[in-house]
Amino acid sequence: MKPGLFFVSALLLSASLAGAQQLRIATFDFQKAFSEYYKTKEAEGELQARVATFKKEDQERTNDYRKLAEEAQKLQDGAQDKTLSEAARQERLKAFQAKVQEVQNLQRAIQEFRATRGRELEERSQRIRQGLIDEITKVVLEIGAKEKYTMVIDKTGRSLNGTPVLLYCQDLPDITEEVVRTINATKGAGAAAPKAASVHP
Repeated sequence: MKPGLFFVSALLLSASLAGAQQLRIATFDFQKAFSEYYKTKEAEGELQARVATFKKEDQERTNDYRKLAEEAQKLQDGAQDKTLSEAARQERLKAFQAKVQEVQNLQRAIQEFRATRGRELEERSQRIRQGLIDEITKVVLEIGAKEKYTMVIDKTGRSLNGTPVLLYCQDLPDITEEVVRTINATKGAGAAAPKAASVHP
């Protein structure tokens, strides 16, 4: 190797080592912080209540549908009853056809109700979940800046192909507990809690 090239390589190596020594890296468990955040727990309870209300309303509509279907079946049986007069059978046939229309209308209404309410619950869950993630992230950034960390790595993070982002670390400070204490410090202080959230971040 030429002396000049060796000198440049040595300088680059020295600079890299110096930069590495200045790096301050901390780890953080996002899933743990999310699950232990008091707003997450309150939001999960609210979401469960909304889901229970949805199921109750859906069951009421389903019961109405079954009742109409049974009435339609009785009218159909009457329209086919040979012991009745032709006029009576025709009357029941018209009533049956009208009842079938009611059944079909209610069936469509139930399908629309399920689709609309399911979409509303999902959108609300995602919106509140993102809000909680933003709140936790803000605290992580504040602690990182205060402690002058070069970077904070989420040790529960996953890459695009599903593999862990952080495979190994040794003797790195972990700020998870500090973050959890900070985000829960406002509990009972009159802060407005979210109305719904997903279980996982």
